[in-house]
Amino acid sequence: MKINPKKPRHWVLLAQQGIFTLIAIIFRKLQKKRKNRVVLYGHQLSGNLRALYLQWQRESKEKMELYFLSLDPEYSNQLERDGVNVLRCNRLQDMLKLSSAKVMITDHGLHLMKPLLALSDLYFIDVWHGIPYKGFIASDFRLQHRYDEVWVSSEKLRSIYIQKFGFDQSRVKAVGYARVDKLANGDPSDSHFKEAWSIASNTRVVLYAPTWQHDDSGRQLFPFGENEGRFIRRLSEVCQAQNAALVIRSHLNARISDQIYPLVIYCSQRDYPDTEDLLLCSDVLICDWSSIAFDYLVLNRPTIFLDVPAPFQHGFTLGSDYRFGKIVGDLDSLQATLESCLRNPDGYLQDQARAHEEIARAVYDNHIDGKVARRQLERLDSIMEGVC
Repeated sequence: MKINPKKPRHWVLLAQQGIFTLIAIIFRKLQKKRKNRVVLYGHQLSGNLRALYLQWQRESKEKMELYFLSLDPEYSNQLERDGVNVLRCNRLQDMLKLSSAKVMITDHGLHLMKPLLALSDLYFIDVWHGIPYKGFIASDFRLQHRYDEVWVSSEKLRSIYIQKFGFDQSRVKAVGYARVDKLANGDPSDSHFKEAWSIASNTRVVLYAPTWQHDDSGRQLFPFGENEGRFIRRLSEVCQAQNAALVIRSHLNARISDQIYPLVIYCSQRDYPDTEDLLLCSDVLICDWSSIAFDYLVLNRPTIFLDVPAPFQHGFTLGSDYRFGKIVGDLDSLQATLESCLRNPDGYLQDQARAHEEIARAVYDNHIDGKVARRQLERLDSIMEGVC
């Protein structure tokens, strides 16, 4: 749930979260015994959190309790209908489960639960939500500096977290990103996206996934100074000729259009949070500086990067040399490159194989084996043995 300061209801939800957190802290101090209970917290049950939750469902339900804590009541209802163990921040009896939990894992911060860091013995783990092109500075991670552990995807990222972001080296663990297990293990036929959006099984998918505006409030969803209609129409023409659908994926924080074009599907992250499922059935990715590129890298499929200015105030974490695919600087080049990738994907892979391999090794080490979530659960077992 993205907080909108203009909505009074969101302030009420935050106030309830803060008050119930303080009550949970008091109850926690009165209790001596902790349960093997892990609480996940984020905007959505997606990415690394979702992968860990699904692995727990398959293998570890007898060893520990695991819940997803949600700030959004409507989203909580949806999760409950899907059979997820969900806790609500606006319900006291749910927040009191924190009073006997051992571990909290987050991918985006704590909102008004920050007092838990100073006033409780909960063990905190951060799993973040993407390998970034975006540049950060140490103060961006002021909250996570206080966590007990930070799990990253590789030794390369670990060194960046320590040297650039100011983390204590003992707290940063290069254990891999659980979210890519589904991509490492999966097959396009495993994806439910085509069925959900009524796309024929033999129709290929071109995914356009631009990054959010970040520090550039005037940034447009479509590049090269093109208006939406011209940009989509040109890509749609290529897709129609090559029996492909164009899926436009907007960031959780971005607005998305609903203009109708042939074989064009608007799919926001809010409507379909399972990004890995969408990537699994995508045949070509078009992106700019979105961290989704590093997820897609695991699939080793054609990727086209738009050569546009990055909307990052503090430069890059991983710079332009980490663009492992074709790079285009205008709409004509994009159209021609997309057509080439759809006509001859093997030719793309022959041309880009070395870049794919080298960058995958840097950002993932050997953690593209489909077993990251399993190892993370083993790590949780070890942590909980040492927590009172």
